[in-house]
Amino acid sequence: MRLSAALACLLAGTLAVTTRARAEEARSTALQTLRVTYSAPAGCGSRATFVAELEARTPRVRVVDTQDLAAAVSVELADRPTGIVGQLSLREPDGTETLRAVAGKSCEEVVPALALIAAVLVDPEAITRAQTPAKAAPANEGSAAQPPRDDERPRFRPSLGTGVAVTSSVAPSLSVAPALELGLEMEQGGRRGPMLLLSFERFSSSTVTTHAGLADLSTLLGRVSLCPWRWPARGLAFLAPCGAFEAGSLHVDVSQTLDEKEPTVLWLAAGPDLHLELRPLAVLGLELDLLGIFPLVRDTFYFSPEIPVFSIPVVGWTGRVGVKAVWP
Repeated sequence: MRLSAALACLLAGTLAVTTRARAEEARSTALQTLRVTYSAPAGCGSRATFVAELEARTPRVRVVDTQDLAAAVSVELADRPTGIVGQLSLREPDGTETLRAVAGKSCEEVVPALALIAAVLVDPEAITRAQTPAKAAPANEGSAAQPPRDDERPRFRPSLGTGVAVTSSVAPSLSVAPALELGLEMEQGGRRGPMLLLSFERFSSSTVTTHAGLADLSTLLGRVSLCPWRWPARGLAFLAPCGAFEAGSLHVDVSQTLDEKEPTVLWLAAGPDLHLELRPLAVLGLELDLLGIFPLVRDTFYFSPEIPVFSIPVVGWTGRVGVKAVWP
C-alpha cells in the first residue's frame, strides 16, 4: 500500500482505531522494545533522525540494538522520478508483520510521516500527541510561501579604494601611477558572488634621453574588470579570476629637439586579471591585482626615423596594490 505523506496522519488515525484494543490490553504505561534498521539514499535522513522523530511522538518505545524479545522496525527509502517513496515494516516477536508505504516530494516530508505511523502502531495514543503539531501545519505551509528572508536576497555592496600601480606597457621603463578604484560586489546568503571593478590610473615614467632630445611619456587610462566568481565564498581572504579592458590615451612630451611635436595616441588593451583580497574587517579590503596586458593598438614614437623613442609592446604586465572601504 502506498500513501502520500499528506495522508499519513489519516492513516495514523485509522491505525489508532484498529489497534485500540491492543493498547487497552497492554496498558498505556507499557514500554515497547524496538530494533530499528534504516536504509536510504545519501543525504536522505539517517537512523538517528528516524529514531529521534519516533521518540518525539511517543515516550513508550525503547530502541535497542539486541535481537532478544524485540519487535523489528525496518525503514527503506528510495528516490523515484516522482519523488521519495518510503516503506515501513513492523515485525512482532511472534512473526506478525505490518507493512506501510508513504510517498512524498522530499525526505523531510516522508521520514516524519513514517515515524508517526511507527509510533501509532506501537502506541495508538501517539496520534493524539501528533494533533498539536498537525494544527500548526497550515501556518508552516503559509510561511513557505513568504518572500525569502533578508539574508537570502542578493545584496550589492559598493566600495571605494585607492592604491599604487606599476606597469611595463606604456613606456620604455617601468611606469608608476596613483590609482582610484570604484567597485560593486554581490553577496547572497552570506556567500560571495560576482564583482565589478572600475579603476582610473595616470602613469608617468622616467625621462627618455637621446642625443636628439628628451621625451616624457604619460598615460591616462580607465580599466573595467569583471570577476564572475570569487573563491572561497566565505572567509577572510579570496581570489577572483577576472577579465580586464583598458581605454585611455598615451601622450609624449618632447624637449631639446628640433621638432617638438607632442603626439597623443589612443590606448586600448585587454587581458586577464588575477585579483587577491584580504578582508580583516567586513568593511576593509587589502588588494593585490596582477594583470597581463595585450595592447590592441600599437604605435612607435621617433625623434627621427633613425632614432626611436618607444614602441608599444606586444604584451606587458601591470601590478597594483591598494586598500578600499566596503559598504557594510
